Amino acid sequence: MRRIKIVGLCLVAVFALGAMTAGSALASPPEFGRCLKGTEHNLNNYNSSKCIQKGSEGSLSEAEELKKSVYTWAPGVVKTHFTTKMKEATIATLETVGGTKITCKGETSEGEYLNTKEIGHMVAKFSGCETSGLKCNSTGKGEGLIDTAPLGGPIGFEKVTVPASKDTIANELHSESGNVAEFKCAGLSVTVKGSVLHKITANAMKLTATEKFTASKGEQKPEKFAGGTTDEHILESDSGSGFEEAGQTITSILTNEEKVEANSVV
Repeated sequence: MRRIKIVGLCLVAVFALGAMTAGSALASPPEFGRCLKGTEHNLNNYNSSKCIQKGSEGSLSEAEELKKSVYTWAPGVVKTHFTTKMKEATIATLETVGGTKITCKGETSEGEYLNTKEIGHMVAKFSGCETSGLKCNSTGKGEGLIDTAPLGGPIGFEKVTVPASKDTIANELHSESGNVAEFKCAGLSVTVKGSVLHKITANAMKLTATEKFTASKGEQKPEKFAGGTTDEHILESDSGSGFEEAGQTITSILTNEEKVEANSVV
């Protein structure tokens, strides 16, 4: 059968983001957390609100670094809920390598940070979905409405470099149970399964962040974590004629309950 890497219907879950269990959420980068400002001046503290360089590693004099070094890293998120919404005046496009397109005019989702490594419990809700003028919808939903299954997954390194503060972090998303999505377009049944990877904002405390899924002619980027193999994370779709590779483009705005950072250094 031909494969369809439908990298799109997951985006909305964004951020936010192959199963890594809670037991694997050890204190090693990358991880979600908060860079907090305190009052204790210590060169073992971080010297900025990004928590990527300790005072002892700074380039200023010891006295000058000591004045700045009041930030500490707190692993994990206290206010764990987040939402996403597709950027206004944009569309979400799912395109196969053969040129077939499914477009959606809207998207929202909500989910939560499960631990220092994972997000989960996200249901992506797309609206205004169609292909070649034919409206698409999930079972029991109105015209043009597609819901995914609850989605989740871990973060990891998409690219490792020097210094570590320049590393790129990505989030992998998969269905927490069953297929990613099931819907029909004018009676044509479509099933989506698998997983997808997308880059996320790294090394900065953010209340809101812009998340993008990028693809070209059905090819999604990135396709793997650093050190992995090409197509390690893919979505597959069967619309009745076998699986075909596809990619999704979408820009979505993530909003947290509190400022959160995905840190590649700690």
